[in-house]
Amino acid sequence: MNSSGGGAQDGEHRLLRAAAHHALRDVQNARDWRWYHTEAKLPDPVDSTYKVYILPENVKDVDSIVPPDRTVITEYVVPREWRRLEIYTLPTPSPLYWTVVPCTTKPGRWQMMFAGNPTGIVPTLDYYYTYRRRPGPLRYMGYEQSCRDGSISINGMVRRYGTATNYPEGLSGVYPYTAQEIIGLSGSMEGSAPTGAKTAVSDYLDLSDHMYTAVLSAAEVWMARMQSKNVEGATANYQRDMRLAMEADTITPISGQRSFGALYSPRAMGYYSPAQADTGV
Repeated sequence: MNSSGGGAQDGEHRLLRAAAHHALRDVQNARDWRWYHTEAKLPDPVDSTYKVYILPENVKDVDSIVPPDRTVITEYVVPREWRRLEIYTLPTPSPLYWTVVPCTTKPGRWQMMFAGNPTGIVPTLDYYYTYRRRPGPLRYMGYEQSCRDGSISINGMVRRYGTATNYPEGLSGVYPYTAQEIIGLSGSMEGSAPTGAKTAVSDYLDLSDHMYTAVLSAAEVWMARMQSKNVEGATANYQRDMRLAMEADTITPISGQRSFGALYSPRAMGYYSPAQADTGV
């Protein structure tokens, strides 16, 4: 809205909503952002052989399987290899072979399948998997009538408080919000809401701080595209902001660096030293 000046016509509002939706989708799917890395326990199987597991709706892609026994080797296979392994009886012990395919009974979801006979799955133990989650859809943006009259109060959405005379806006707006909270999440209130403050409810933007500017730039690109305007300048800004976002996509910048302060450091043992000629004593 800052770029376009907003608008009072339905067509302009539809354009703004479409640009926001497209921009959010493009940035969220541009790479496997660390913001969306998580893990969960394997759900209950859907078959009696403990081979097929339908994954939750928010699973975008699966990274690994973590069995309760660390001596068990897990190995991902492509679906065609899964079928070959499923035909034959595997020796015991053998690696835990698994694959992920689209679910045929629930469109839009993935299912995990283990191969072989036996599979190695112990139904009484907990198996975990690490994956990238799919962010929730953006539906309510806070300016809709239902978001301002208090008729919507869904857990997980964001409620912002303004003042007794003005509706809340962003921090860059004329009337910045005085407090905000995530509905249904205890202890999430930030700030202090004035008595009788007007409120606005919107969907939670599932983004890290360094991704936010890239989303704004992507929205400007989509605005220009849908208005048949020149997109070269907006695209250049978007590409720059995406590069900065990708460079900042880290959560533990110091971890993983080898420490040489130990009594017997790896370099002292010669493990990471470059090879040198043998010069004698």
